[in-house]
Amino acid sequence: MTSTPDVYCESSVPAYRVEGAGPLLVYVPGLDGTGEMLFKQMPELARSYRVVSFRLRDGGLFTYEDLADDVAAIIKDIGEQRATILTESFGGGVALTFALHYPSMLERLVLVNSFPRYRRRIRIRLAARLASIIPFRLIWPVRKAADRVGLLVDDVTGEDRRRFFEIIRTVERDGYVRRLRLIAELDLDDRLSEIKVPVLLIATEKDLLVRSVAEARLMAERMPCATVKTIKGAGHACLLGNRVRLAEILDEWSMVSSQQKR
Repeated sequence: MTSTPDVYCESSVPAYRVEGAGPLLVYVPGLDGTGEMLFKQMPELARSYRVVSFRLRDGGLFTYEDLADDVAAIIKDIGEQRATILTESFGGGVALTFALHYPSMLERLVLVNSFPRYRRRIRIRLAARLASIIPFRLIWPVRKAADRVGLLVDDVTGEDRRRFFEIIRTVERDGYVRRLRLIAELDLDDRLSEIKVPVLLIATEKDLLVRSVAEARLMAERMPCATVKTIKGAGHACLLGNRVRLAEILDEWSMVSSQQKR
C-alpha cells in the first residue's frame, strides 16, 4: 500500500513531493523542469520506492551546480544520507554533476535518454536564442506540433497526451531558456570515469532529439560500473508510453547487480 503524497517546503530547500515507501529514489526532471512527467511510471515505482519529485528552479542564472545543490538539500531535508537518482534528458547533466560533487550521497544513478555533452551545439544555441527573443505564446504552437510527433512515436494515449500538454503549459520561459543555455555549455565527457557507483543507462532506438543509444554506449565505456539497457521501438518520451515499465527495469537491474556481487 502506497502512502499519501506529502509536500514539503523550507526556505533553503525546494518544494518536493514524496510518494510511496522504500529506498529513496529522487527524480530529477528533464527540460520541462516541472517534475510532473513521471506520472505514468509513478504508481508502480511507488510500490517499491519512496519517490521524490520536485520542480527545477525557474528564475535567475542558475547553474548545474545550483541544481545539484538542490538535490542534495532535498535528500538532507528528508533525513537520508544517500539516494538513487533517476533522471531523463536535460536532467542527466544535473545528475552527473550531483554524482561528481556529492559522491557520498549517491547510491545508484539511472539516466534515461541523456547525455554528458550535447553534440549538436549550434542547434541548441539557436534554440536558446530563438526561445529568448520570440514571445513564448508564439513558440507554443511549434513546440506542441513537435511534441505531438514525439508522443506519436511512443504511442502515448489520448488521456496521457492531454495530461502532458497541461503540464507543459506550466513551463516558465526564463527557466526553459536557461536550461537550453545550460545544455549548450555542458561537457562532462572527461569526468565520467570519476563516477564509481552503479549506473543504468536506458536508451531508446527511436529517440528523435538525442542520439541516445550512442550516448549511452559512450558513457558506459567511460564509467566503471555502467549497464546499458536499449529499448526497441521507443522514443524520447518513453516514460509516457507503454513500452517502458521502469519499475520492472529497475528490479531486473537490481537482481543482476546482486548476482554479480556474489
